[in-house]
Amino acid sequence: MVDLKDAVSLLRAKRKELMDQLDAVDEALSVLIGAAGTVAMAPEANPPEAPERTVLPTRLNPPRTLSDEHKHALKEGRRKARHSKDAAAGFAREMTDPSPGLASASRPGGQSPRLVKRTKP
Repeated sequence: MVDLKDAVSLLRAKRKELMDQLDAVDEALSVLIGAAGTVAMAPEANPPEAPERTVLPTRLNPPRTLSDEHKHALKEGRRKARHSKDAAAGFAREMTDPSPGLASASRPGGQSPRLVKRTKP
């Protein structure tokens, strides 16, 4: 007859080794997540049917905003479109010149990026 005690002790030793590995993984996860405690494990007798998933925080892209030149260009475009619509309806007489203090949004040589990172003070 086969001695089951040796097989049981071998399986228990293997189980203990695997549990030690799982504890190390749980500790690493808790450090990465930033939780104070370790991740709770299910009871050993009856494993759960659907294990709970740990939700990691979503990484967001840095906030971006339009540069002043492009904001001005958008406003200028809206103003011209509104004037064209009014002229077609017969309400506007002639196109007004842009304000003398405002510069054109286009740059000769090189274009600045349309979206720029917002700097924090």
